[in-house]
Amino acid sequence: MLTKFKKVIAAQLKQGLGRQACCQAIATSLMIGIFPIMGFSTLMNTLSAAAFRLNQPVVQICNWIIGPVKLALIFPFLRLGEWLFKAEPFRLSLTEFSARFFNDIATTSIQFAWTFAHAIVGWLVCAPLIYLVIYKVSLSLLPQSREGGVTSVTE
Repeated sequence: MLTKFKKVIAAQLKQGLGRQACCQAIATSLMIGIFPIMGFSTLMNTLSAAAFRLNQPVVQICNWIIGPVKLALIFPFLRLGEWLFKAEPFRLSLTEFSARFFNDIATTSIQFAWTFAHAIVGWLVCAPLIYLVIYKVSLSLLPQSREGGVTSVTE
């Protein structure tokens, strides 16, 4: 997975993608990629890449790579949102909820609208810090050449 990521980044940098633009694409796509509602991050990343003129291949590979982390962060975002709203904790497991959801999407969506809202608010609170950390780490990992461009990321 990491090898494919490095290849995509290296290819885009060779085609003229600047260091800052690359870091913006990485940070934006990873931040959006952990959006806690399944099925929305690809569309959100595609639209944000178009709106902010981010590199689409970098955005999509990052979105694909971050998928497992998204699953791990759904409940922490949900718990943060519940805490902020002083709401009753969501008690179903992800497996139980998924079975209910795919059995009757409309009814489940209505029944758990506040649960979705809590998870989204938890994500929104964390998103600026997540973006900033990922952007800064990306800047430190992509070496800059003397001419201001980027050197190889495969070293």
